[in-house]
Amino acid sequence: MNPAMPRISWVRGLQSLHRASSATSRRTAAAAAATGSLAAARSISTTPAQSSTKNTEWVRSKLWKDGEAPGAADPYTQRPDDVPEDSAVTRLPREALDAASTTDPSDRRPLAVRRSRLPFPAGRNEAATPEEVAATDPAYEPATSLEDLAEMGTLSEWWEQPGHWSELDEFAAFASAEKVTDKAAIEVYYRRALVEVLALQETGALGAWAAQKWPEGSREDLDAALDVEIVAQDGAASAVLKGDVAAVAARLQQTPEAAAATTTTMAEGATARPERISGEEAAEMIKAWDPSWKGIAVNDQMKFALRKRLYQLTGHLIPDAKLGAATTVGHLLVLTAKQPKAKRLAEILQKTEELQQLANVKLHDRRVSSIDKEVAVGRWKLIEEELAKRDLPITGLANLSRNRERERLMGKV
Repeated sequence: MNPAMPRISWVRGLQSLHRASSATSRRTAAAAAATGSLAAARSISTTPAQSSTKNTEWVRSKLWKDGEAPGAADPYTQRPDDVPEDSAVTRLPREALDAASTTDPSDRRPLAVRRSRLPFPAGRNEAATPEEVAATDPAYEPATSLEDLAEMGTLSEWWEQPGHWSELDEFAAFASAEKVTDKAAIEVYYRRALVEVLALQETGALGAWAAQKWPEGSREDLDAALDVEIVAQDGAASAVLKGDVAAVAARLQQTPEAAAATTTTMAEGATARPERISGEEAAEMIKAWDPSWKGIAVNDQMKFALRKRLYQLTGHLIPDAKLGAATTVGHLLVLTAKQPKAKRLAEILQKTEELQQLANVKLHDRRVSSIDKEVAVGRWKLIEEELAKRDLPITGLANLSRNRERERLMGKV
């Protein structure tokens, strides 16, 4: 047997793999050489560069026919005329650049924390030694007992300390905190909102004040708006106001400081919510109005203003999907005065008059326990006294285990 012959069968496979890899490397080298020659051919090309510039100018002239096309002809190589040569190109907005130029680079706190007027807790650091404190404060005397040490509040109590939180930092919601659920009261506030929107529309200020926040006003502002009469015209396609329209519009265009000065205040001086109208009073007001004002047509601008004003006065927000389908004031009123769905079955049953009129039916909002039954018949006080005499738990199992019998069977007792 020839000793040079391989004794292992898979050695031949390795030899074929070596030949295949050598062929692949030769093909890769040939491709690289071809690419290099092509790049060299491109580098020594005699095609003038002015032809590409002319093509770019021709395309720019076709795309921009009114005057000279703005910007650089080649945005990849040329800088715009309004940017200095020595300035660095950046995509940050001007506000971020101004903030970065006036901020200490060593301060790594978030921008909102740095601009806030709230005094945030200081970062953690090592306490100074008594010698270091005595060097800066000659009147310093070290504590000799635990009672002499000053009590420092924890971090969780930081915002409860005086001076760390003020009334200016309290969240002021746009919508009413308490939702108006009475249908008659919602209709009264809706009529007020319609008068205010039409008043701004007649004075030509609705376009500028539609997206701004209107002062909620006082009870006097509510009465002044309701005193204006709404007259539908052209088959309820439009409406005209009769009354002091200019005064209503002027009340809505007040500055926040002037509106706060005219708002009713409490005895302590803090601004209070305007007086809410009751359901009985609202029902009496509705009887004196002509119902034709509910058929007045509303456009998109009026719907936006009415929805925003009702959300501020009543706390009800009409969804966008339903707002687009509404075309009259009555449609919006139905969407706003819709009662919210009950969260529990007991709430639905308690509103059912047929069940309340039955003498042998009583509704409860929770499960009736055995203790509730004993309290109803007057025996619970006696049971409680007897359990206390015998040192037995009144409710629950006290210190006794729930699985006492199981522990006894398993030999644990």
